[in-house]
Amino acid sequence: MKRIALFLAVAVLVSFAISCGNKKQQAPAKPEKPAYTFTKEDTAEIMSQVKQFISFMDEKNIRDAVGMLNFLAEGDSIKPLNPVFERRQAMSLMNILGVRYDMNHLTLRSNTNNEVKIDVTLFDKAPGDTKPNMTGFYLRPVKFEGKWYLTVWDNITNTNQDRNTD
Repeated sequence: MKRIALFLAVAVLVSFAISCGNKKQQAPAKPEKPAYTFTKEDTAEIMSQVKQFISFMDEKNIRDAVGMLNFLAEGDSIKPLNPVFERRQAMSLMNILGVRYDMNHLTLRSNTNNEVKIDVTLFDKAPGDTKPNMTGFYLRPVKFEGKWYLTVWDNITNTNQDRNTD
């Protein structure tokens, strides 16, 4: 069982690494707006959403966890995941079901360029066991029209979300 879980974790990581390596050439980034200032309220709102997301994952409630996710569309607008991408995200999360989820770090840079890393403990290890038992993934908090959203961190989201393919 542990070998299967480890194999699945490695498979997810390899597919993630491959998808990250296939990024399309992007136009030069727009210059960021001048220095952003985030308040305690901003951090508290993001932390609240991340804690709720982790709570759903701890409960193996993939549907509600995915239901919290949105995407940042072209033109810097927030949209819910379309049904195809929602299923894809649910399958990704199901492939890394673990025994524990912890927020590793939160980095705030601007309204749209932020990250939250979630560490996943896939299984508890026996004392002296040296096999890897952890993986992780990223979410991207985005502030849009004064409200924070958890968005997916995916290099093909913007190109796939506006198409309504099933």
